Amino acid sequence: MISVLIVDDEKIVRKGLASFMPWEEFGMKVIGEANNGENALKFLESNTVDLMFTDLAMPVMSGIELMRIITTTYPHIQIVVLTLHQDFDYIQEALRLGAIDYIAKTELEKEQFEDILSRIASLLDMKKIRQLSQPSMEDQVASSIYVAYPLHPSIELGQDVPGGADGGVEVEAGVWYWSYCPEPIIESFAYFCIEGIHGMERKELLRLIRNYNRNGLFYDYNPDVPLQTISIEDLHERLDYEVEVDISAIKQSWLESDWIFDDKLFEKRIAELSAIQLPAIRLMRLFFSLTDEWNRMYNNVLDEELVMEDHFLTFVQFSHWLKLTRQQLRDSSEKPQFSIEIQSSITRAKTLALQNYKNAVTAAEMAKHVNMSLSYFSQCFKQIVGKTYTDYIRDVRMEHAKNYLVHTSKTIQWIAEEVGYNDEKYFSRLFKEFVGVLPSDYRLGHRPDRLRKK
Repeated sequence: MISVLIVDDEKIVRKGLASFMPWEEFGMKVIGEANNGENALKFLESNTVDLMFTDLAMPVMSGIELMRIITTTYPHIQIVVLTLHQDFDYIQEALRLGAIDYIAKTELEKEQFEDILSRIASLLDMKKIRQLSQPSMEDQVASSIYVAYPLHPSIELGQDVPGGADGGVEVEAGVWYWSYCPEPIIESFAYFCIEGIHGMERKELLRLIRNYNRNGLFYDYNPDVPLQTISIEDLHERLDYEVEVDISAIKQSWLESDWIFDDKLFEKRIAELSAIQLPAIRLMRLFFSLTDEWNRMYNNVLDEELVMEDHFLTFVQFSHWLKLTRQQLRDSSEKPQFSIEIQSSITRAKTLALQNYKNAVTAAEMAKHVNMSLSYFSQCFKQIVGKTYTDYIRDVRMEHAKNYLVHTSKTIQWIAEEVGYNDEKYFSRLFKEFVGVLPSDYRLGHRPDRLRKK
């Protein structure tokens, strides 16, 4: 009997699947449910599951994050994705991570249940046949293997076959290994020779190959080296590598403006990121957040909004994007009538103002902090930023106030104090001058329905 776990944050979906699907007809049994990824992992700690149905968009831990852990920690579990039509990018990522199928929630009609389970049962049977037909590594006498990893994200099992695939084995979607050096080597794959594997169990080696695809490969891939060599000891060391990092300190360093104008400092920051080797998903989250911050900080000078790509397969791709982003910031920030040093000082003042908008940091205090006279600081700030320092602080505070009004139920007094005003009436008057309506009216007109009082 195939044991099934259903993971979805919507209770009605979980109960509907568990109750109405003809599980027993296909040798399956639902043994548990979970409303998010974290609870699914807790369930797996004490229960044996063969097949998991999971939603992709869930609170606490998404389906993609859950799949990354499952494929490493519980590689025997087969995964079917539950999704909506608009989740196409997520579907592609899920298939790349090894999902055997996906079900659009709009398909979940009772008359289709049998067809869905029949399709999934067939896929499970095909996967068993494929695994049984794979040659055993224990029978190989070679001390090394050659592995090809795909360099594009949207790939399905058996879809793309790298050169020399005869005699190769597909470990997971797009990832192949051979006991000999494959030919020809093609550009859409990254090739590695893993040395020192003699005597290893096949299961452990496949686990390392899969894990390296999710972690070490991101930082190690070098497009200038067609075939890279790595020892099994180095592979273990890379995957076991963990370092305590202060994400807030890293973020703060990239919010400073000095790296935009200093070539050596920029290269140093890139090298530091590579050395830290944050998991790729954490690195992406950090720079998605930074991109939003940069757009807010430089919105008055940017010709076009900064945009971060949804996915980078390698650190090389990521660092190339970062170089282009730096050039965009640099080109937009350069004003011929001011030196790079003055531009950097004004940008640093903007950054400090954004971070300390609640406090009454005067123009005189800020000028002193960036080593400029008050009059010259005020002149440069207005010409570079397009508004006075006082107006800039007010605008930043009002934008935060608008966000609090729309997304929280806090009182007007609380919001006023949170953005730096102790007097609610004074804050309300300023807000009306800036926005055109009182804070309470703005809240009523812009609040999501789910937050409005019934």
